[in-house]
Amino acid sequence: MKEVKDNVLLALLNDFSGLKQVDAIAIAGSHGTQMNDSLSDYDIYVYVNETIPVEVRQKITSRHCCEMEINNQYWETEDDGRLNSGTEVELIYRSTDWLDKELERVLFKHQSNVGYSTCFWTNLLSSKVFFERNNTLTRLQDKYTIDYSRELAAAVIAKNLPLLCDAAPAYPQQIIKAIKRQDYLSVQHRLTAYLDSYFDILFAVNLIPHPGEKRLVEVAVKQCSSLPADFEQTMENLLFLAGTRSNELPLALDIATENLKAVVDESGINYHVC
Repeated sequence: MKEVKDNVLLALLNDFSGLKQVDAIAIAGSHGTQMNDSLSDYDIYVYVNETIPVEVRQKITSRHCCEMEINNQYWETEDDGRLNSGTEVELIYRSTDWLDKELERVLFKHQSNVGYSTCFWTNLLSSKVFFERNNTLTRLQDKYTIDYSRELAAAVIAKNLPLLCDAAPAYPQQIIKAIKRQDYLSVQHRLTAYLDSYFDILFAVNLIPHPGEKRLVEVAVKQCSSLPADFEQTMENLLFLAGTRSNELPLALDIATENLKAVVDESGINYHVC
């Protein structure tokens, strides 16, 4: 069981643990990986066997939170707010069956995504179990405590690399058009998509589950044994040029892509674009 030092959070989690609908509770995010700082919130995953009524969730959170938005549906079902102790908290409700199917699709069937292919894997493995019935979450963690296969890496590369290079909808080509139109909002949007695929490939080449959307450069430098040439400077340069509306951005993207492709080639991972 994960030790909880915040007494308000502890009381909140204990209340949810007593619900029959709850199979497991885990603490994830930066608090799960010990990378939390003064700005970090609590990411709490509540694994349910059936829906917890909204009024029940509202009753529990009202005892321990000074602010709360109940039943947000922007990504998953969430209750988001602030504990009485002052720290922000996100309560995310999902089922282990859903997560199991999602991970089987990616890890065993090698059906990768456009960006963030293995984030749920990282989320599961980095979660610290606070409560569970019948080892529900521990058994799922055990099932997916496996190596990042080269077959999965090949699938991630094949799905994402063409979007950085020569596919018809490749992001650099879209960015060039957006610059010519002076559509700088589109430039930012397409650069974000480019980086989503870029980092999916980078972590795949290193056979490391994707860590999520935060601190990507920092994590890559710490964990990746193979990095593109001038990696950190390249990231800074891309963001700077996009922010200054520079016509030099397409050339910088070409360099970033070529340096990433060199790492892919050196890995010897045999990928085939469908």
